[in-house]
Amino acid sequence: MHMTENWYVVYTIPRWEKKVAQLLIDRGFTNYCPLNKVEKKWSDRTKIVEEPLFKGYVFVQVEEERKWDVKNVQGVINYVHWLGKPATVPQVQIDTIKKFMQEYQQV
Repeated sequence: MHMTENWYVVYTIPRWEKKVAQLLIDRGFTNYCPLNKVEKKWSDRTKIVEEPLFKGYVFVQVEEERKWDVKNVQGVINYVHWLGKPATVPQVQIDTIKKFMQEYQQV
């Protein structure tokens, strides 16, 4: 029997979003960390860097029975909760964010 996979949101250690996304991939978890291209200026140069659109958060898609394995991934602090339970995010909202990110390069 195939369990449905829900999308959840996890809090990460500050500035660990991309690292957490990679660690989740390494552990076999589907995740989404939308990145925004931002121009950074230093005294000697300007560079385009990719920063997380949602600072401190990564979306993760996981089956109910593996949900708690995600909390063992380094850099994951906890799930975002709603009404006392880890909040789920509908697939349509993930798709909307992906579509938006494709249409707008710099948010």
